[in-house]
Amino acid sequence: MNNNNETIENNEMPEKKKRSKLSTFLGTLAALLALALAASLIWIFHITNNKNAADMGLKNANGQVTTLQSQITDLNIQLDTTAQALRKERAANEAIFKENDSLRNLFPIYIKKLEVANADGSGRPISTYGNDIAAASSMYLLPRITYYGFRPGEKIELQVKLYGADGKIITGSESPKDGSYSYTYTIRNVYPSNNVEALKGWGGPDRGHFSPGTYRYEIWYNDMCFKAVTFKLK
Repeated sequence: MNNNNETIENNEMPEKKKRSKLSTFLGTLAALLALALAASLIWIFHITNNKNAADMGLKNANGQVTTLQSQITDLNIQLDTTAQALRKERAANEAIFKENDSLRNLFPIYIKKLEVANADGSGRPISTYGNDIAAASSMYLLPRITYYGFRPGEKIELQVKLYGADGKIITGSESPKDGSYSYTYTIRNVYPSNNVEALKGWGGPDRGHFSPGTYRYEIWYNDMCFKAVTFKLK
Protein backbone atom coordinates (compact mmCIF):
# COMPACT_ATOMS: atom_id res chain seq x y z
CA MET A 1 0.00 0.00 0.00
CA ASN A 2 2.79 2.31 0.68
CA ASN A 3 4.12 1.84 -2.76
CA ASN A 4 0.69 2.61 -4.21
CA ASN A 5 0.39 5.74 -2.07
CA GLU A 6 3.76 6.97 -3.24
CA THR A 7 2.73 6.32 -6.79
CA ILE A 8 -0.46 8.41 -6.34
CA GLU A 9 1.44 11.28 -4.69
CA ASN A 10 4.06 11.27 -7.44
CA ASN A 11 1.32 11.50 -10.13
CA GLU A 12 -0.34 14.53 -8.42
CA MET A 13 2.80 16.69 -8.36
CA PRO A 14 2.99 17.37 -12.10
CA GLU A 15 -0.65 18.41 -12.10
CA LYS A 16 -0.05 20.93 -9.34
CA LYS A 17 2.96 22.30 -11.20
CA LYS A 18 0.93 22.62 -14.38
CA ARG A 19 -1.82 24.50 -12.54
CA SER A 20 0.76 26.74 -10.91
CA LYS A 21 2.39 27.53 -14.25
CA LEU A 22 -0.99 28.14 -15.80
CA SER A 23 -1.94 30.49 -12.97
CA THR A 24 1.35 32.32 -13.36
CA PHE A 25 0.86 32.55 -17.13
CA LEU A 26 -2.69 33.80 -16.72
CA GLY A 27 -1.58 36.34 -14.14
CA THR A 28 1.20 37.54 -16.39
CA LEU A 29 -1.20 37.69 -19.33
CA ALA A 30 -3.70 39.65 -17.24
CA ALA A 31 -0.97 42.09 -16.19
CA LEU A 32 0.14 42.48 -19.79
CA LEU A 33 -3.45 43.04 -20.87
CA ALA A 34 -3.87 45.60 -18.10
CA LEU A 35 -0.71 47.39 -19.23
CA ALA A 36 -1.85 47.24 -22.83
CA LEU A 37 -5.24 48.64 -21.83
CA ALA A 38 -3.59 51.43 -19.82
CA ALA A 39 -1.28 52.22 -22.73
CA SER A 40 -4.25 52.21 -25.09
CA LEU A 41 -6.13 54.61 -22.83
CA ILE A 42 -3.10 56.90 -22.61
CA TRP A 43 -2.69 56.73 -26.39
CA ILE A 44 -6.40 57.51 -26.92
CA PHE A 45 -6.14 60.41 -24.46
CA HIS A 46 -3.05 61.68 -26.29
CA ILE A 47 -4.73 61.33 -29.69
CA THR A 48 -7.84 63.12 -28.37
CA ASN A 49 -5.74 65.99 -27.03
CA ASN A 50 -3.85 66.20 -30.30
CA LYS A 51 -7.13 66.21 -32.22
CA ASN A 52 -8.51 68.98 -30.01
CA ALA A 53 -5.30 70.96 -30.46
CA ALA A 54 -5.44 70.35 -34.21
CA ASP A 55 -9.09 71.46 -34.31
CA MET A 56 -8.22 74.59 -32.34
CA GLY A 57 -5.25 75.27 -34.63
CA LEU A 58 -7.45 74.77 -37.69
CA LYS A 59 -10.06 77.12 -36.21
CA ASN A 60 -7.38 79.77 -35.55
CA ALA A 61 -5.96 79.28 -39.04
CA ASN A 62 -9.42 79.72 -40.54
CA GLY A 63 -9.83 82.90 -38.50
CA GLN A 64 -6.49 84.19 -39.75
CA VAL A 65 -7.45 83.35 -43.33
CA THR A 66 -10.72 85.25 -42.91
CA THR A 67 -8.82 88.23 -41.48
CA LEU A 68 -6.31 88.14 -44.33
CA GLN A 69 -9.11 87.94 -46.88
CA SER A 70 -10.73 90.99 -45.28
CA GLN A 71 -7.40 92.85 -45.35
CA ILE A 72 -6.90 91.90 -49.00
CA THR A 73 -10.37 93.22 -49.79
CA ASP A 74 -9.57 96.48 -48.00
CA LEU A 75 -6.26 96.76 -49.87
CA ASN A 76 -8.00 96.16 -53.19
CA ILE A 77 -10.47 98.93 -52.36
CA GLN A 78 -7.58 101.24 -51.43
CA LEU A 79 -5.79 100.33 -54.66
CA ASP A 80 -8.91 101.08 -56.68
CA THR A 81 -9.34 104.39 -54.86
CA THR A 82 -5.67 105.25 -55.39
CA ALA A 83 -5.87 104.29 -59.06
CA GLN A 84 -8.93 106.52 -59.50
CA ALA A 85 -7.14 109.39 -57.76
CA LEU A 86 -4.09 108.89 -59.98
CA ARG A 87 -6.25 108.88 -63.09
CA LYS A 88 -7.89 112.12 -61.99
CA GLU A 89 -4.52 113.70 -61.21
CA ARG A 90 -3.16 112.53 -64.59
CA ALA A 91 -6.17 114.06 -66.35
CA ALA A 92 -5.70 117.30 -64.40
CA ASN A 93 -2.00 117.34 -65.27
CA GLU A 94 -2.78 116.79 -68.94
CA ALA A 95 -5.24 119.68 -68.81
CA ILE A 96 -2.58 121.85 -67.17
CA PHE A 97 -0.06 120.79 -69.79
CA LYS A 98 -2.46 121.78 -72.57
CA GLU A 99 -3.07 125.13 -70.88
CA ASN A 100 0.59 125.60 -69.96
CA ASP A 101 1.20 128.58 -72.23
CA SER A 102 -1.99 130.30 -71.14
CA LEU A 103 -1.25 129.67 -67.47
CA ARG A 104 2.31 130.94 -67.86
CA ASN A 105 0.95 134.21 -69.20
CA LEU A 106 -1.69 134.52 -66.49
CA PHE A 107 -0.09 133.08 -63.34
CA PRO A 108 3.45 132.31 -62.16
CA ILE A 109 2.41 129.18 -60.23
CA TYR A 110 -0.36 126.62 -59.81
CA ILE A 111 -0.80 125.38 -56.21
CA LYS A 112 -1.71 121.69 -56.08
CA LYS A 113 -1.81 121.15 -52.34
CA LEU A 114 -1.90 123.15 -49.11
CA GLU A 115 -1.14 121.41 -45.81
CA VAL A 116 -0.65 122.60 -42.23
CA ALA A 117 1.53 121.33 -39.38
CA ASN A 118 2.29 122.45 -35.85
CA ALA A 119 5.82 123.90 -35.60
CA ASP A 120 8.17 125.11 -32.88
CA GLY A 121 9.85 128.51 -32.67
CA SER A 122 12.58 127.52 -35.14
CA GLY A 123 10.02 126.61 -37.79
CA ARG A 124 10.60 122.86 -37.38
CA PRO A 125 7.36 120.83 -37.75
CA ILE A 126 6.46 118.94 -34.58
CA SER A 127 3.40 117.26 -36.09
CA THR A 128 2.66 115.60 -39.42
CA TYR A 129 1.47 117.84 -42.23
CA GLY A 130 -2.22 117.33 -42.94
CA ASN A 131 -3.10 115.73 -39.59
CA ASP A 132 -5.29 117.27 -36.91
CA ILE A 133 -3.33 119.30 -34.35
CA ALA A 134 -3.68 119.04 -30.57
CA ALA A 135 -4.67 122.47 -29.29
CA ALA A 136 -2.84 121.84 -26.01
CA SER A 137 0.50 121.52 -27.86
CA SER A 138 -0.15 124.13 -30.58
CA MET A 139 2.56 126.75 -31.12
CA TYR A 140 3.02 127.95 -34.70
CA LEU A 141 0.59 126.90 -37.47
CA LEU A 142 2.92 126.28 -40.41
CA PRO A 143 1.46 126.14 -43.97
CA ARG A 144 3.23 124.29 -46.77
CA ILE A 145 2.37 124.41 -50.48
CA THR A 146 3.10 121.95 -53.28
CA TYR A 147 2.95 123.71 -56.64
CA TYR A 148 3.90 123.85 -60.31
CA GLY A 149 6.04 126.78 -61.38
CA PHE A 150 5.66 128.36 -64.83
CA ARG A 151 8.22 131.15 -64.66
CA PRO A 152 11.59 129.93 -63.33
CA GLY A 153 13.60 132.42 -61.36
CA GLU A 154 10.67 134.81 -60.89
CA LYS A 155 10.17 136.23 -57.40
CA ILE A 156 6.56 136.23 -56.29
CA GLU A 157 4.70 137.52 -53.24
CA LEU A 158 1.86 135.56 -51.70
CA GLN A 159 -0.68 136.88 -49.24
CA VAL A 160 -1.55 134.50 -46.43
CA LYS A 161 -4.80 134.63 -44.49
CA LEU A 162 -5.36 132.63 -41.32
CA TYR A 163 -8.93 132.44 -40.02
CA GLY A 164 -9.39 131.60 -36.35
CA ALA A 165 -12.00 129.42 -34.66
CA ASP A 166 -14.29 132.47 -34.53
CA GLY A 167 -14.18 132.81 -38.33
CA LYS A 168 -12.19 136.06 -38.27
CA ILE A 169 -8.80 136.71 -39.87
CA ILE A 170 -6.00 136.57 -37.31
CA THR A 171 -3.76 139.63 -37.66
CA GLY A 172 -0.84 141.22 -35.89
CA SER A 173 0.70 144.66 -35.66
CA GLU A 174 2.64 144.15 -38.93
CA SER A 175 -0.12 142.39 -40.87
CA PRO A 176 -1.03 143.75 -44.30
CA LYS A 177 -4.55 144.87 -45.08
CA ASP A 178 -7.05 141.97 -45.15
CA GLY A 179 -4.35 139.40 -44.40
CA SER A 180 -2.22 137.81 -41.72
CA TYR A 181 1.16 138.17 -43.47
CA SER A 182 2.95 138.24 -46.84
CA TYR A 183 5.51 135.71 -48.05
CA THR A 184 8.02 136.29 -50.87
CA TYR A 185 10.16 133.60 -52.53
CA THR A 186 11.68 132.64 -55.90
CA ILE A 187 10.28 129.93 -58.18
CA ARG A 188 12.80 127.12 -58.67
CA ASN A 189 11.56 124.24 -60.80
CA VAL A 190 9.11 124.54 -63.67
CA TYR A 191 6.25 122.34 -64.76
CA PRO A 192 5.98 119.34 -64.72
CA SER A 193 8.37 119.19 -61.73
CA ASN A 194 6.88 119.75 -58.30
CA ASN A 195 7.97 122.55 -55.97
CA VAL A 196 7.47 122.38 -52.21
CA GLU A 197 7.65 125.53 -50.11
CA ALA A 198 7.01 125.90 -46.38
CA LEU A 199 5.78 129.44 -45.71
CA LYS A 200 5.94 131.16 -42.32
CA GLY A 201 4.26 129.80 -39.22
CA TRP A 202 1.81 131.92 -37.27
CA GLY A 203 1.42 131.65 -33.53
CA GLY A 204 3.56 131.95 -30.41
CA PRO A 205 6.33 130.20 -28.44
CA ASP A 206 4.00 128.96 -25.70
CA ARG A 207 2.33 125.57 -26.01
CA GLY A 208 -1.46 125.76 -26.16
CA HIS A 209 -1.24 129.06 -28.05
CA PHE A 210 -4.44 128.28 -29.99
CA SER A 211 -7.78 127.16 -28.61
CA PRO A 212 -9.66 124.15 -30.00
CA GLY A 213 -11.77 124.75 -33.07
CA THR A 214 -11.82 124.84 -36.86
CA TYR A 215 -9.25 127.04 -38.61
CA ARG A 216 -8.60 127.94 -42.25
CA TYR A 217 -5.56 129.00 -44.26
CA GLU A 218 -5.93 130.78 -47.60
CA ILE A 219 -3.12 131.56 -50.07
CA TRP A 220 -3.74 134.59 -52.29
CA TYR A 221 -1.92 136.07 -55.28
CA ASN A 222 -2.92 139.43 -56.82
CA ASP A 223 -6.33 139.45 -55.15
CA MET A 224 -7.06 135.87 -56.20
CA CYS A 225 -7.33 132.92 -53.79
CA PHE A 226 -5.05 130.21 -55.21
CA LYS A 227 -5.65 127.57 -52.52
CA ALA A 228 -7.43 127.11 -49.18
CA VAL A 229 -7.54 124.40 -46.52
CA THR A 230 -9.65 123.90 -43.40
CA PHE A 231 -8.15 122.05 -40.43
CA LYS A 232 -9.00 121.30 -36.82
CA LEU A 233 -7.32 121.84 -33.49
CA LYS A 234 -8.64 119.33 -30.99
